[in-house]
Amino acid sequence: MKSIFLSIIISAHVLLSFESSLAFTPNVNSGSKPLTGICSSTKQNLVEEARSQAKVSIPISSDLSIVTEQRLRENQKRGIHVSSSFIPKEYNPHPLLRNRHFQTILGVFIRDHQGAAYIEKTNVIQEVLPVAKAVLDVLPAITGATSSESDCDFWDKRERFDTLDGDFFNVDYKFRDPVMEGGGEGMVIIIHGLESNSNSSLCQNMARAYGENNMDVACVNFRGCCGNPNDTLLQYHGGWTTDLILFLDKWAERNEEAQRPMYITGFSLGANVAMKLLGDLSMDAVDKYNIRGAAVSGAPFSLSFHWRQLIDDEFNRIVYAGSVLKSMKKKVEYITDRFLDGNTETDVFDYWKCMNATTIAEIEDGMIAPLYGFTDRFDYYDKSASLPVVDNIAVPTFVLNAADDPFFNSDYFPWEKDCDADGIAPLKLARTEYGGHLGHLFHRIEENEEIPIASFAPMELARFLQHVHSSNQ
Repeated sequence: MKSIFLSIIISAHVLLSFESSLAFTPNVNSGSKPLTGICSSTKQNLVEEARSQAKVSIPISSDLSIVTEQRLRENQKRGIHVSSSFIPKEYNPHPLLRNRHFQTILGVFIRDHQGAAYIEKTNVIQEVLPVAKAVLDVLPAITGATSSESDCDFWDKRERFDTLDGDFFNVDYKFRDPVMEGGGEGMVIIIHGLESNSNSSLCQNMARAYGENNMDVACVNFRGCCGNPNDTLLQYHGGWTTDLILFLDKWAERNEEAQRPMYITGFSLGANVAMKLLGDLSMDAVDKYNIRGAAVSGAPFSLSFHWRQLIDDEFNRIVYAGSVLKSMKKKVEYITDRFLDGNTETDVFDYWKCMNATTIAEIEDGMIAPLYGFTDRFDYYDKSASLPVVDNIAVPTFVLNAADDPFFNSDYFPWEKDCDADGIAPLKLARTEYGGHLGHLFHRIEENEEIPIASFAPMELARFLQHVHSSNQ
């Protein structure tokens, strides 16, 4: 048993490259146009457009120019009552499977395997046997011995959205009634994490959990994460909300008559994006888009508190940061070759600083900051953070994190923002002792207890949104 898990840890360096390789084309009608050659003059235009578009964002509502602060506070008071009345369930992982790296890594590979998400209480040793079997089944994928690329037939429909700067992103839907492409009492929008997409087991776990509550689900794939390369320099980053606003605008038009409630959910980078979106929108979330609540997991709040976690911690630096660096450098090369004619001396960003980088922070300084109009990585951290705008969130919002998350500084969690601790926004915070980064597996349940349709965290997020939805009836 011990040797199996040791093999997992040794092989963990493939984790993020595995996530990155989950590029796929679902077996649904995508409507994506084929890529064509781009001439040099067009590439130059793309560079200029990218720089211009990087400075465009939704209006930040810190001055509450659209609605009065009084109306926001009144809405928040009602939301606080809803959020406060929600009682999070206790997370009880198997005592032999609490390790944060087990949780983080195995959350990618075996979430949907029998005996992984939930463990029926019998005998402490006997309970881990299904987990050991699941690990053996996926060991070739973990070590890279077999291809991890796969088709996806989970979603009912894919829709392409063309952006104002000449690019596109794809959205995958799961409907309560696939024939009528709807049928749910509302729509839940999933925002995925770094280098993830709608093919991830976590996205699909979320969709199942929300579907069980009679909701339709839309998973927004960030640019370049849907299996098709995007058409401009811009990809996405930790505070990128531009494309989500475009999606919300389109759905607001479609939803004008039905007025179905909308809900936001997300994880990791997507959790930060979700809360920044809601904070920036403030009352517009309710008035313009009929957003009624949100639930996220693995939320960083601000990268300023956590960026050294992948540098100072030796395991994190070797296992996790090494994989991220490799993935990011491949993107630097791809962007340079496709959009800049392979010009490694370009002034759009610092190619050589990126390629010689030994830390993720150096690539954020070399490419992310200049490409998206930030002064440096610290300016990027500050302006992309959701923490400065969470006080403007108008709707009940639940955040589920783990205290042992290897990517986050365990000394920081904004308890002062919790609605039960005199926070002014309807923000309900919960932090379990264990769970790693987006793990929350191996939750022990009674022997004859019904096994939920999705793993612990997605079920908790869905339970909160159902709580909010019921309060609006």
